[in-house]
Amino acid sequence: MGDAAVHDDHHGYHPSGMMRWLTTTNHKDIGTMYLIFALVMFFIGGSMAMVIRLELFQPGMQWVDPQLFNSMTTMHALVMIFGAVMPAELAPRFCTVR
Repeated sequence: MGDAAVHDDHHGYHPSGMMRWLTTTNHKDIGTMYLIFALVMFFIGGSMAMVIRLELFQPGMQWVDPQLFNSMTTMHALVMIFGAVMPAELAPRFCTVR
């Protein structure tokens, strides 16, 4: 009986703060993290879109290097599709109460 009492000490432990969010298995917390991640990616992709539009604003003006412009166009598409759209689409599935 002494062995069982020693090994059950960690069952009452509940992490708090940032560790609660990083180690959670709660579907509501996971859905919230998906939505926060999608919002952050939406703002990052939006800032890339603004740089792309700045470059295309007036013909002949160079605001960024052409290689950076091409890279940013590709990264903007990837961030908006896989960072903003897909997590926002999946989050309601994690947030629903069943």
